[in-house]
Amino acid sequence: MVHLLMLVSGLALAAWNTWQHLGRSRSARSWADDRRRDVTERNVLVLWPLIALALLLGAALGLTEDSTAATVAVGLPFAAALLLWLAYAVAPLPVPRAVQPRWYRDLHTSSPRATRG
Repeated sequence: MVHLLMLVSGLALAAWNTWQHLGRSRSARSWADDRRRDVTERNVLVLWPLIALALLLGAALGLTEDSTAATVAVGLPFAAALLLWLAYAVAPLPVPRAVQPRWYRDLHTSSPRATRG
């Protein structure tokens, strides 16, 4: 039952986060206009996708109970996703440019707030 809840939660979070990342509507892009852009950017582009990945991998762990190799194959990326999430949640690591959607980069390279010292 826990694995099913993790699967549903992971899929829902991944779908919502993908909608925000694609930014095809004004409401999907509303997170980019937040006053606390640094925190919101970190949440939408790094933390929420990592939690969605961890939830999906955690759900997959329920299917690997009979196989040690499969448990290791799913468990290592699960642990890596959680450690990476923890690193971004605790340390002020910069958001990688590779995870920023093009529309977001274009929006903030042309805005005057984008030039910070």
